Amino acid sequence: MKWKSLLAMVLTLSISTVTLSNTRVEQKRRVRLHELRASTSSHIHVTLLERAFLDAVAILETPNACSDFFRGSKSARVLDELVVTLKSGGGADFRVAVRMSGPFVVYDNGSGFLYRLFDKAELNWSGAFYRAKTFPSDAPIPNVGSFQPNTRQARVLILLHELAHLIRSDTGRWLIPDDGRSPELSRSNTRTIESKCKQEIRASTKDF
Repeated sequence: MKWKSLLAMVLTLSISTVTLSNTRVEQKRRVRLHELRASTSSHIHVTLLERAFLDAVAILETPNACSDFFRGSKSARVLDELVVTLKSGGGADFRVAVRMSGPFVVYDNGSGFLYRLFDKAELNWSGAFYRAKTFPSDAPIPNVGSFQPNTRQARVLILLHELAHLIRSDTGRWLIPDDGRSPELSRSNTRTIESKCKQEIRASTKDF
């Protein structure tokens, strides 16, 4: 029985170490996002994910039709939480840009603004966020709405699509329905977000 107790202790320590490591990584990313939002420099280097995050935040924190759909500027804080926990990884399905899975927790900011966060959120290296068809032998990466894959506009639309899964509307439903098992529903949800936000997405990315 001693070896079983020892094994249980080792497993517990391993899980604790991984959790602590994830917490540190997430805290470091949270600080980084805060610094980026506060920076006024146009020369600071940002990753593709950080650029998409800043573009989306600029949309959400400005009064406009897209921000109204997401229930105002409070939605930008939810995007913070999503990007902080978003991990990059490979995926066999190149049609999927982001996959959120596992149980979720619903949060209330105290003013009736409800949102949820999933246990896992993964950004697919093989999907439209990072890739487009370059060579004839490459897989045909689909557009994101009307935007070409692996473009600044597509990346913003991808983040806004995922954000819409997390925020509860005034009617008690999520802004868009869960679509993880239906590529067609996912495309329909993307069209919904684009219909609300296309003008703002184009304006926020007009320099590129």
